[in-house]
Order: sequence, then C-alpha cells, then structure tokens
Amino acid sequence: MNAAGTVVALFDDGRSRFGPLADLRASFDQRLGALTCNERTHCVLGRVDALFPQDHLLAVVTERYAQEPVSVGRIPEGATEVVLINGALDCLSDLTTLNLGDAIIVGDDTIAMARLSRVDAAKCLERGATAAHLSAKVVKRGLTSGTVVRSPWALLDRLAHSVPADIATFSRAGEMTDRSATGVHRLGHGPLLMDPTAEVLPGAVIDTTDGPVLLGKGATVRPGAVVCGPTAILANSTIIDRALIKGRTVVGPSCKVGGEVGSSVFQAYSNKAHDGHLGDALIGEWVNIGAGACNSNLLNTYGEVATRLDAAGGNERTGRQFYGGVIGDHAKVGILVALTTGSTIGTGAMIATARPPAFVERFAWLTQERTQSYRFDRFDQTVRSMMERRGITLGDAYMARLKALHGAHFHPSAA
Repeated sequence: MNAAGTVVALFDDGRSRFGPLADLRASFDQRLGALTCNERTHCVLGRVDALFPQDHLLAVVTERYAQEPVSVGRIPEGATEVVLINGALDCLSDLTTLNLGDAIIVGDDTIAMARLSRVDAAKCLERGATAAHLSAKVVKRGLTSGTVVRSPWALLDRLAHSVPADIATFSRAGEMTDRSATGVHRLGHGPLLMDPTAEVLPGAVIDTTDGPVLLGKGATVRPGAVVCGPTAILANSTIIDRALIKGRTVVGPSCKVGGEVGSSVFQAYSNKAHDGHLGDALIGEWVNIGAGACNSNLLNTYGEVATRLDAAGGNERTGRQFYGGVIGDHAKVGILVALTTGSTIGTGAMIATARPPAFVERFAWLTQERTQSYRFDRFDQTVRSMMERRGITLGDAYMARLKALHGAHFHPSAA
C-alpha cells in the first residue's frame, strides 16, 4: 500500500441511511464502532489521500479537512493506482489480500474495497462507485471480515464486535498501556487501555469481564462511575461521577456523559451530564440531553421495534427487540423528557415537552403548547455560542449546509 503512486481514497456511495446523522456527515466520518472509517484507515495504513463525499456534502468535507493533506472530490496528481475503501465499511482486515485489479464486493453491487488503476478508479467514482461500474477485467470476490453498515440498527448489531476490534486497532497505533491507579476497583481480566494523559479517579469501577475498556487522550472517569467493557471513552471526554456506562458503548471525543448509558454511540462534543437512561441509541454532535431525560429501548410488548428515519419515508422494521433510536446533530432534549422506543430526533430540534412523538422533524421546536419551527437566527445564535465555548469557529460551508437544511424544513410559524 505504500508503493509510489498508490493513493488511498475513501468514498461515500450514498446508499447507507443514517437519518439525520447523515445531514452533516459523510459515511467515512460516521462513528461505526469506536472509530470512523477515516480514523480506522489512518490507524491501519497511516494515511488517507482522498475523500469522495456525496455532492451535497462536498463543501462541508472540503472545509472540514482544509488543514489536512487530503484531496476532496478528486484523485491526487501523480497517482497511478487507487485503493478505494467504502466509507461505511467497519473493518479493514481484507486490505492485506488486495492486489491491483481486485475488488471485494458485498451482495451483488456494493464495493467494500478495490485496488484499481487510476483510470479505472476515476471511471468507477464518476459513475456511482458500485460493482456494476467496475471494469470487466477487475477480479471480484467476497468480503471475509466486517460489513458495509447501511442503517443505525445494523451499526448497533455490530457493536459487540466492532468496539473491541477498534480498541485493538486504536491501541496498536498509539501509546496505550494497561494500567490503573490507587483506589480504582478493577473487575474482570480484560485490559484497561489508557493513554498516558487519561485518568481514572479513586472510587471508580472498571469492569472488563465482557471486553476491554479504552480511555483516549485526556479522557477522565470520575469517582463512583462504573464503566463496563467493551467500551471506548475517546479523547477529552469525561464520565461523570456515579455514572453507569454499560458495554458496547462509545463516547466520542469531547463529550460529557453521566447517568445510565448502554450500547450507544456518541459522535463528538455532546453532553448527557445528568441522571437518566439512554440505551441502544446513536447520538450526533453538539447534542445536549437534559437532567432526568430518558429513552426507551424496549417495547412493552417485547416485539420488534419499527422506526422512521426521515420525513419522506414510512416506518421500517429494524429486526431488533432493543432499539432506542437516533438523535441528530445540534438537537436539544430538555429535562425529564421521555423519548419513546425507536425515536428519531431531527437535526437542530429543540424538545421541551415531556412526551415528544417518535419522529421529530429537523429544526422542530416542541413545547407543551405547540409545535413550531426553530427560527434560524435563534438557532444560529445557539450553535455559535455552544461552539465558541469549545473554542471552535463555525465554518461558512457548515453554516450554509445548516441553512439549506433549515430552508427545506422551515414553516412560517417559527419560535
């Protein structure tokens, strides 16, 4: 993979459906386990040379990676061959078997990865990056490890495997050591892998009976918290005092999480700092979940959970008995809110009613009295205030994308 003229390119084929989580994030930036495909590729190969998002996210991705040596939407000059990796692929083990002219296919038409000449790669990407667009001379074979994740419930199905696998990948690429501290209670025989700057404070309990626990750079577990593996607490995140973090959980960078949380994934910069249950759920960036707010991840009938991911679609079967749902970026969930099983909360929604519906539109403003649209000037002010607290400046392309999403869902009556 390090041969001169070989570039590594991640692509979003547009066929994975993550509801509001895809509004501002390409598939290769979705946290499919402890790592995104972008992060995983950096860990395994040491680099990513090119990114190919869907057209509506081209400007956002270009802005996001402006300071990094990566091409967006084009194959870098000097490339003679291209390693293509589907951004929704959650394991890269098959890379070691990939030769020039090979493609690894999932089902009948999905490219998981391929190693092609520059000309063949360019043609494939231009035509939609499916197996049907590969040259006839390309050798096709099946995927042996991992899967191309196509939905939130498929992502949750994979956490028992993907979290420990990603922890192993992450730890091999960093300076993680199995260590603890005085006054920390250790249960189980699995590893507690910690960055040198991570900290577990006295009185915390780390249970690795069912899998490893990883603490990234600057991560902290506060006194009285219980963290059960397999779980990854990533850079600069804090587990609040007396929290219960159950297995198959990923707390993304710069999050604060408390209460009872299990089988859930936080992207980044989100807070659930108070008591309340959250289970089998995917949480976007810049989300705030208020004190005492809870979600249901199991129907009273113990039946299969159905859900709705988008306003234009109907209910879909998840194949899961346990499914809490999705909360999109910049959503705010007020105190004591009870989210029903399989909820989808849209990007930018503001919920201040105790029992919101199972599907909440993007930029909805919900109170006990009425449902309105969140006025964009007020939303803009909130977003900028929240980001500035973390020292992050809102980019023009990011703002334009939010405004376009708001325009598509705006109603004249706005709060």
